Formats: sequence, C-alpha cells, structure tokens
Amino acid sequence: MALAAVFLGAFSLSSLDQPWCAIPASVCATFLTIGAVTGWCPTQLLVRRDAQTPANTLGYDEARQPIDIRSRP
Repeated sequence: MALAAVFLGAFSLSSLDQPWCAIPASVCATFLTIGAVTGWCPTQLLVRRDAQTPANTLGYDEARQPIDIRSRP
C-alpha cells in the first residue's frame, strides 16, 4: 500500500495543472498512506452497522469452554 501511495502521490504532484485529476489522486494517496501506516482501511466507513454476521452460521456446535492447545508432557 505504501508503494501505491508513493506512485499515486507522484502522479498527483505531476498533474497539479489539472486540479480535476490532482485532487482525487492526492485524496486517494492520503488514504493509502493512512492505511499503510495504521492498518485502517477507509472502506470500513462504508460498512453497515446492522450487517453483523450472526454467530454459528455454519451449523456446527460452539465450543463452550476455552480450548487449550499447549502440549502436555
């Protein structure tokens, strides 16, 4: 993502004489930079809050106790 942000930022700087192209490119480069640094994705803003996946969608029984994966001697 950082590499794409660098290229998109360079593109936006090279097209400063055409603001209709430079402004969206710089906004996208900013979002890519934020995503590369923090791990946050701007598309999370578009997710509906009521679209949560219900638990146990595959029909399998749920584990009611913690699972211990450490090996025992």
